[in-house]
Amino acid sequence: MIISCPSCGTRFKLDPKALGRAGRKVRCAKCGDHWHQSTAAAIPVPASAAAAVASGGALVATVAPADPATLSLRLVPTAMLFIAGISLGLTFSLNRIASTDGIPFVPYVFWQALGAGLILLVLSFLTRRPPRLTPRHLMVYAVLGSVGMSLPLLVVNFVAAKLPAGVVGLQQTLVPMLTYAFALLLRIDKINGLKLAGLGVGLAAVLVVVLPQASLPSPDMTIWVTISFLTPLCYGIANVLISILRPPESSSLSFAAAILLTGALYMGLVMLVTGGWWWFDGTMSNGDWALIAVTLISALFFWLLLEIIRLAGPVFFSVQNYVATLSGIGWGMLIHGEAHSIWIWLALALLFLGLALVIRGSRKA
Repeated sequence: MIISCPSCGTRFKLDPKALGRAGRKVRCAKCGDHWHQSTAAAIPVPASAAAAVASGGALVATVAPADPATLSLRLVPTAMLFIAGISLGLTFSLNRIASTDGIPFVPYVFWQALGAGLILLVLSFLTRRPPRLTPRHLMVYAVLGSVGMSLPLLVVNFVAAKLPAGVVGLQQTLVPMLTYAFALLLRIDKINGLKLAGLGVGLAAVLVVVLPQASLPSPDMTIWVTISFLTPLCYGIANVLISILRPPESSSLSFAAAILLTGALYMGLVMLVTGGWWWFDGTMSNGDWALIAVTLISALFFWLLLEIIRLAGPVFFSVQNYVATLSGIGWGMLIHGEAHSIWIWLALALLFLGLALVIRGSRKA
């Protein structure tokens, strides 16, 4: 028989025995919506059709071997992953430019969140799927706007002028390990040996940089590295919460716009409390251009974040932090002429290995 999700319309082939006589509660494997499915409401299909099974309430259809077009679609999340990581890596250097140019970090986060949110809001209206403002939606926006946007950005911009851009990028490698830990804790992922090995190698890369004093230009920077670890903690929590709390009817454009604008609201309140107002003074400096560039990157990155998690899950998305780390070091060398010790290069080698293991583990899963 065939059943259809009442929220997104996705159709599934289902074995009638899985529903029983009274029906059962099921969950759409695409959008996550829950509903009670009765046998009478389903559409019968020929017995020769491929059946689907209900596993843990989630519907998973068995399908025929994928054609070339389907295989190409499976590459889309990976391509998005690298675009997100490379663009995020560039922001580490741009943050440093803006900070050293005198832009206060609270207004800096406010304007990039507000600008990126307005860009996505306009696009959501153009696609006729603007953000919804029900109490449930507002609650989700409030949680993710703080944990997934304003708080981690405040931390990373606070330490931007105190650490090399490449070293700031390296703390992003903790995000995959933390995301996986929270996903296991909340039972939205399962233990996978290759994933664990890859994430462990990524963590080793961070320790290679932080533990030896020779890895940082000055031992005094250790305290700022420790503070910067608040950023991956927030991102790890947010990645998992997005997959759990996301309203199934929300598009990635509207959802990202709402998260960013909520984060901008938080930062606006912080500005009012601290009196840290800042505005463009009319003469465009390098810091002003850096802010504009980061605003555009933030709009792209938050849309990619939600799309990748929707298509491949939070653990897969978190691997972009490895890509961001690698590109962050590269951008730092290109823009700031940074030179790194042998420990940094050892960390890069470990990151490549960890990235390969996690992607392979994700494909097997």
